[in-house]
Amino acid sequence: MTTKGGCSRLRRSQHKKQLQQTYFDGDFITISIRLTQSTPNNLDAECLVISPARLVVKYGDPASSNCSSDTPVEMGWEATQGGVGLTDNKVKILNWKVDSVTDWKIKPTCFTDGGQCQKELNITVYKLPDSVSISYRKYPDPMVEGHQYLLQCLVQNIAPIGRLRVTFYKVSTTGEQTELDTQQKSKDNINTPENGTYTLDFTPGRDDDGAQLLCSAMLDLGPEGPQPPPVMDSNRLNTNVHYKPQITSPGCFSMSITEGDTLSLNCSANGNPAPSYDWLLPQADPNTMEERSVVTITNMAKSHSGEYTCIAINPLGNSTCTVNVEVTVDYLPIFAGLAAAVVVILLVISCFTYSSYYKHRRMGHYQLKDVLPRRHKNKHVVQHNRMDQSFM
Repeated sequence: MTTKGGCSRLRRSQHKKQLQQTYFDGDFITISIRLTQSTPNNLDAECLVISPARLVVKYGDPASSNCSSDTPVEMGWEATQGGVGLTDNKVKILNWKVDSVTDWKIKPTCFTDGGQCQKELNITVYKLPDSVSISYRKYPDPMVEGHQYLLQCLVQNIAPIGRLRVTFYKVSTTGEQTELDTQQKSKDNINTPENGTYTLDFTPGRDDDGAQLLCSAMLDLGPEGPQPPPVMDSNRLNTNVHYKPQITSPGCFSMSITEGDTLSLNCSANGNPAPSYDWLLPQADPNTMEERSVVTITNMAKSHSGEYTCIAINPLGNSTCTVNVEVTVDYLPIFAGLAAAVVVILLVISCFTYSSYYKHRRMGHYQLKDVLPRRHKNKHVVQHNRMDQSFM
């Protein structure tokens, strides 16, 4: 409780005058006047020490501090809560204590008799926010790559708002958290609870599809405050970002394929919404089969050489990629066939030559004139045999 007398003594200025007269044989009078004046409202006087010099107190919690002097003096505490009147006796230490701090602008001040010396306690009363929320200023349905959107973080009923730091974060689909921006408003003169609104312009890219956005409120009250500083996170916003297709396969390149082989090209692209596909081919062919993103050609011929262009399309745009295909002839089988034919021809010629030579060498020893006498002798023998048989 603060007494009126204590308050009046705190603000009272005292002037003391002392008149001293000296007479010298009546010739003349010397008058000297000494003036002393106490300095009012001396908040930084070294005659008093407050410990702790700074307090950080949560609203509704107790608080206390000591005021001390090197020499015993009459002292008191002036405060809206826990005030102590000027002591009757001289003391070196006087305690200020409150069971529950409920005054946002409380400024306890320790003073001595007549206000010759006084010291103010540096005290901060704080309150954590009731809630922290994040939203879009205008809800996007859906978000589009490259467009700008305004995020809004609302921190409700916090004090002191000048010590509040708000940070916007993005959390990727892999769980990696990235800081987007940190903001702090200069409102050091506001001690009572306030609502704080913080905004951020956000331009999403295709990599942000499926990510989450949030904001975090941290009340940084310095080394005397709670450690680590209290932090409250908001809800999370799921992002659905639409973007035009970008072909990832097969890629734009040139290739060679052997005549008679099968060509198969599979086109795929990243896009939201999911893209549809189309192929531009060098020519129509009955061997060509197209199934969505895949084109297949069997028994490739030289006429199939050319550019094969895939087109991926969604409502936001399209992406194209061209594969240059060259059909080549494999001469190895031809050479192998020719070599085999040559071998066959050589074998035929060899067989014919050998056959002709064999007939000439072997069949030339048998003459008709050599055969007939032998047949005659044989006949004579036969007849002789017959005659022999007749005499039996």
